[in-house]
Amino acid sequence: MKKIPVGKDNFQKLIQENCYYVDKTSSIEELLKNGSDVVLYTRPRRFGKTLFMSMLEHFFDIEKKEINQDLFNGLYISKSPYFSEFGSYPVISLTFKNLKQNTYDEVYEQFVMLIEKLYTEKSYVVEVLDEDEKNKFKRIKSGQAKYSEYKDSLYQLSIWLERYHQKKVVILIDEYDAPIQSGYLNGFYKEVVNLISSVFSACLKTNNSLKMGILTGVLRVSKESIFSDLNNLDVVDMMSKRYTESFGFTEKETKELLEYYDLELTRDVKDFYDGYNMNGVSIYNPWDILKYAQEHELMSYWVNTSGNDLVIKLLSETKEENKIEIEKLTTGESIEFIYNDKLTYLDLDKKQSIDNILNLMYASGYLTIDKKVKEGYQNNYYVKIPNKEVKELIINIISYAYIDDSSVIRRCLNNFEKSLLENNKEEMENNLNKMLESISYMDTYENFYHGYMLGIFQNFLLNDYIVKSNREGGLGRFDVLIEKKDRSFGCIFEFKIVESETEMEEESLKAKKQMKEKEYYKELQLDKVENIKEYALVFCGKKCIVR
Repeated sequence: MKKIPVGKDNFQKLIQENCYYVDKTSSIEELLKNGSDVVLYTRPRRFGKTLFMSMLEHFFDIEKKEINQDLFNGLYISKSPYFSEFGSYPVISLTFKNLKQNTYDEVYEQFVMLIEKLYTEKSYVVEVLDEDEKNKFKRIKSGQAKYSEYKDSLYQLSIWLERYHQKKVVILIDEYDAPIQSGYLNGFYKEVVNLISSVFSACLKTNNSLKMGILTGVLRVSKESIFSDLNNLDVVDMMSKRYTESFGFTEKETKELLEYYDLELTRDVKDFYDGYNMNGVSIYNPWDILKYAQEHELMSYWVNTSGNDLVIKLLSETKEENKIEIEKLTTGESIEFIYNDKLTYLDLDKKQSIDNILNLMYASGYLTIDKKVKEGYQNNYYVKIPNKEVKELIINIISYAYIDDSSVIRRCLNNFEKSLLENNKEEMENNLNKMLESISYMDTYENFYHGYMLGIFQNFLLNDYIVKSNREGGLGRFDVLIEKKDRSFGCIFEFKIVESETEMEEESLKAKKQMKEKEYYKELQLDKVENIKEYALVFCGKKCIVR
């Protein structure tokens, strides 16, 4: 039985450790057929970009041709005439994922360390260098070089690699936009853009030693100086009709994988993980499917793999009309938007533009295309939430984004947690009502209350809690289970929503009875939680009672 490759993004290890591999090597043939000088692939996180780049590295790498010889046995590319390109080029392979730092100095320091490591790996090229070049190589490798030498370091290394191997060079850069996003969020955007654009301009534009350059990221930022000089750039985004099946799993691939592990592609699985429309092809998030195959349980896996800082920032700062539009998505509606294939981080400063927010959410995997309406020469697009997992995430993000970060709200959040641990229902109620009164925007329907409470519980996630939510109970009720990671404390919340304050006490009794009948506490007992409390929360407008 093949291993499930959860978290494995090294192609060689995946194959050699007998892991299940969904064959994406036809993309190599497509890449070579197209013959583009520089290609940028944009896809959401956890859609297989890093494994894709590792596959390319092991295919092209001339240095390890013999070691990699058997990795492609039985795969599509091994039967293609383009397999003649196997092991034919020196490769420079880098990932910028670790350049997500809080300051520009930290980003630059990490970049220098990345280049030092690369130069150490390619030390053999000194055999073909003259004395001045050897000194330059030594300065870069030892971290003693000037800024100008580091910004040209990839360009310079590609020249030396071509001289050594007598072959042009393939340059692979994964997650190119990670430091740019950090710069945007942390206030050093211009500095990091200047660094990355200098590096790219040298190695990808004016480089006669380049065979091809391949980059991956979430966003294309082409109008900015990063790519402004690259007239040879071929962008492959989620609207592209090419490489549609290169990232993510098709329905056929998903069905075959699940059947291999004695699972079925049921309607529930589809509703939870399907829904990404790539030019009419239904695509599943591979991370979700692999985790489901491993755990045999329908859970939110993708949404918990990284932060949502950029989306939260935009939703927190945009106007209320836009928040209402975004909320419509959670009810199953689709929203028309103007697709912008040249979205920039500077565009995101225009926080009142609903199109900018929707474009970011689409590129990041929170939305998918619902339909395309052609009017004359123009295409009008409508986006929707792809599946249940992402719907829960968006409700969570919306609620968290709408919680004002004022001292009043922050104090209430901390007090609510304290009163919860002390089982002080009166104080829990007081603090919830203060928070409900303090927010400037709200709509009193179920999605809001559920999302708002999950937003509050986001605060708990930072303090070593586990939060589980269930919304299968129908309109007007849902429940949340919370437990401390050390199993010392757990609680069950049953929520009710009523239209009149006179109904609140009666509904709280129903909620308490329901908790006993449903025996929610047993799930916490299975986790060996020691101290379990049950709470009924009933909402009416901006009022809440805790019983």
